[in-house]
Amino acid sequence: MAPIIEQIQRDSLDRSVRVSDLLRRVKLAATKLGLGAVEDWVEQELNGYNALPFPDYRVIHGRPKFQRPTTGAWELIGGHVEGFSSRNVGQSIASLEELASAPNEATIHFTFSDSFLERLNESNGTRGWLAALEVDRSAIVSILDRVRNLVLDWALKMEAAGVVGTEFSFNAADKQKAQGATTMINIGSIGSFAGNLGSENATRDVTVRGVDLTLVEAMITQLKSKIDDLAAAGADGATLKARLNSLEAEIGKVAPTSLVLRGLLVDIRNAVAGATGNLMASGAIALINQLLGTGVPGTG
Repeated sequence: MAPIIEQIQRDSLDRSVRVSDLLRRVKLAATKLGLGAVEDWVEQELNGYNALPFPDYRVIHGRPKFQRPTTGAWELIGGHVEGFSSRNVGQSIASLEELASAPNEATIHFTFSDSFLERLNESNGTRGWLAALEVDRSAIVSILDRVRNLVLDWALKMEAAGVVGTEFSFNAADKQKAQGATTMINIGSIGSFAGNLGSENATRDVTVRGVDLTLVEAMITQLKSKIDDLAAAGADGATLKARLNSLEAEIGKVAPTSLVLRGLLVDIRNAVAGATGNLMASGAIALINQLLGTGVPGTG
């Protein structure tokens, strides 16, 4: 049998292998290599995303429609619909695979939340009408393709770092190489958050008890430039501004305090959490989770 990393590469290229099965093989490899962040990403893909941040490849765009109770026909919702023409897709990979098995010409409906339906009916003077975001099957297929490509990229990086393994295991040298390499599945950027956010810190990075101050400084700069936009999207702008200033002052000290840094990062994460669906907010949350060591992959 081929080494496990090579098997993952082969499965990534084989369209007959379900993405859910491919992810289980990645989970096996990541667990044996001690790559917790990769495990976390796989778990969310396999079991579904229940909270922000969602990877940007799981944000889909479609056509908001309502269903007439009398005829059952679906019709486009008129007016300004930009605000609800996209949504996060948190379903498990297996569920998405079932949706992707629909005929090519099929359309798929994602029903809006009960609270949104209530507001929509109230604004239109209707009662009990259903509404949903209609998307093409291709939108679901693109999510599966993105995950497959991410797995292939990761497996190739592991091989390039000299991590191969046997059929179902890795030796001590493999584990050491994996820990020293880029061990995250790098899923890019959110908004303008770019880079290998989940990789191991290089020796040139300045860190305080595992908190990479280089990334913190870059995050402060980007968030400060977007405070008004984030506040308009639902973030707590006043708290965000105050905590960013405090964080900037703390990292400017000769000896920043780890406990203070982590507390401020948590406050900033909470402040931007209200900006649901905003890509900059999602990117900040993903980055903060990684800085705090939660093992949540960056998205993009």
